[in-house]
Amino acid sequence: MASEALLEKLDAFFDADINEYLSEHHGGAEVVDVEGDELIIRLTGKCRGCLSMSQTVDGIILKKVSAVFPFIKKVTVTDDVSDEVFAMAAGLFTSARYV
Repeated sequence: MASEALLEKLDAFFDADINEYLSEHHGGAEVVDVEGDELIIRLTGKCRGCLSMSQTVDGIILKKVSAVFPFIKKVTVTDDVSDEVFAMAAGLFTSARYV
């Protein structure tokens, strides 16, 4: 697991650079963790499940990230959902009333 300081730097970089680009396509990316030389991210919005996902990850995200964080050699996309989305979905199901 990565240090809190590294995750904060990556989050700031994603907010300032990666997500500015991805937002033009109605998507985004979140930093999940770093394990060794591997950055684990979660894609959001229209980027999640997009047919061009691998080109975006390898051709854009990895190149931009490794230029600033040269120890990152690989970017992996997790298919889990964020805690916020999970909580929202759980709230929808638990608050629904069935008649």
